[in-house]
Amino acid sequence: MKNKKIIIGIIAIVLIIVIAIISFIIIKNNEQKQVSNLLIEYFNLINDQNYDAMYEKVASMNLSKDIFLARNKNIYEGIDAKNIKIEIEQIEKNSNNYQVSYNEHMYTAAGEIKFSNTATIVKENNNFKIQWSSKMIFPELEETDKVRISSIKAKRGEILDRNGIKLAMNGQIASVGIVPRKTWRRKQGRKYI
Repeated sequence: MKNKKIIIGIIAIVLIIVIAIISFIIIKNNEQKQVSNLLIEYFNLINDQNYDAMYEKVASMNLSKDIFLARNKNIYEGIDAKNIKIEIEQIEKNSNNYQVSYNEHMYTAAGEIKFSNTATIVKENNNFKIQWSSKMIFPELEETDKVRISSIKAKRGEILDRNGIKLAMNGQIASVGIVPRKTWRRKQGRKYI
């Protein structure tokens, strides 16, 4: 009888430990899903150019809403950013926040851009929020930096033969051509255009 009570006690303790571990895993997975969804929603709002809704997903900060809205609008619309997508690589929980590593991909007036970045997600008033900085736009962008696109005309390379003689080169060329409908011709003593 005494052995049965000991066995039942051990089983009860094991069950409590298993339930606690499963509950911890479920809570952790649920939080990671919320964090992941928050970041994906944030970047979808950039695509929609809904900067007010973006600001609602950001944790309290020393930056005013007007400055946040202007900075994001000026940069994303200034580079003509389109089709921004992220792929979350890793989510790590620290003491009171999450570090999310992700790859970002977008099309801009300067072409396709890809880079890796990290976002910090904090819990504020029982809701997850993004701890925003200019580095959310580009990883090396500082708060006082500006973004500008400029086009540089490419120079064609020269082609040389094995003796160093130029076969194709850069330069200017004059050409003469005839536009058949704009030429004068004589037919039976009359001029035609």
